[in-house]
Amino acid sequence: MFSALLRTALTLAVGLILGIAASGAFMATRPPGAPAPNIGNLPSLSQPQQQQQPAQPASSEAASQVYERVGSGVVNITFTARQQDIFGRSVQQEGTGSGIIIDDQGHVITNQHVVAGATRLDITLADGTIYIGELLASDSANDLALLRIQAPADRLRQLTTVPLGDSDSLKVGQAVIAIGNPFGLERSASMGIVSSLGRSRPGLEARLITNMIQTDAAINPGNSGGPLLNLRGEVIGINEQIEVSSSGGSSQRGNIGIGFAIPVNTLKRYLPDLLAGREPRHAYIGIAGVPLTPTLAEQLRAPVQQGVILTTVVPSGPAGRAGLRGGTRVDPASGDILTDIDGHQTRSVEDVAAYVDQKNPEDTVRVTFFRGGQSQNADVILGVWEAQNAPGR
Repeated sequence: MFSALLRTALTLAVGLILGIAASGAFMATRPPGAPAPNIGNLPSLSQPQQQQQPAQPASSEAASQVYERVGSGVVNITFTARQQDIFGRSVQQEGTGSGIIIDDQGHVITNQHVVAGATRLDITLADGTIYIGELLASDSANDLALLRIQAPADRLRQLTTVPLGDSDSLKVGQAVIAIGNPFGLERSASMGIVSSLGRSRPGLEARLITNMIQTDAAINPGNSGGPLLNLRGEVIGINEQIEVSSSGGSSQRGNIGIGFAIPVNTLKRYLPDLLAGREPRHAYIGIAGVPLTPTLAEQLRAPVQQGVILTTVVPSGPAGRAGLRGGTRVDPASGDILTDIDGHQTRSVEDVAAYVDQKNPEDTVRVTFFRGGQSQNADVILGVWEAQNAPGR
């Protein structure tokens, strides 16, 4: 019989299809290979930069200095879309988000959820000039989109561009600055710190976005797609979502000091694909599960204390083809217990997501799992993630 404790774990844990399918309380803030070329002011993505970095200013002066230097490189994006109202009628709706000018070709990075379904995109520059924006490509797995400002070349060369930094060098406690258009208030700045690193959060397409940056810099609806900057004025993250407070029975849609940004190194990894006008390909393993805790392991009399109980294995997915099994509807706890991928322990679905995200489609990984009390191994050839790979899609 499926235990009450496991039912609780299934309710509270983040489900995962890698993919990756996940569920959890969040609100979006609206909601390798060949060396990469130099694009405008962008550094080569494959070569280390040798230039000396300027000393960081005192934090009391940093916000104004960074804002003066790169604030005009943050744009306001107004999107127009048609949706159905409660009566099924087609109505026009508008919303706003933020974007980052990254080169002198007029390329702008933002979140996909800012532009998804839009019939028109207007980009407002710092001087109030409005140009039409063209959607070039999206990375739905990471909620990223690349736009281009439809303006004359000589005008584009005059625009402020915002350099991309290195999110791998971040440390908890480091000061950061968020610039964006919260609630339509253009180019607002807020300052905070890096609260944590390596967070995994549910994104748009029932998939975890991994290695996210948590910050207490004020992020609100409208900040989506805007930059999270270090004190050198470099983009180290793209603001994407905030935690929602549900205390008192209602959800608070404003900032509560817990915001999340997509690390800029994720963008840099897939930027060549976006610039080429194609959606990046992501590795997919095809499993869903919940973490096995020591308490749950004791109740289930499991042979191990930690791992991931596979509640679902997509039959036609990579893990399914390699022979892994998920639980049944009668007994979800009967699934294999995944404990290791390529020698890396898997204590949670986030561990699985973070490791698979480092891989490419067609890569092979060796997994260790327990079935019937016995340890087994299998080689899994990773597939290509698509939104419809998720359960119910």
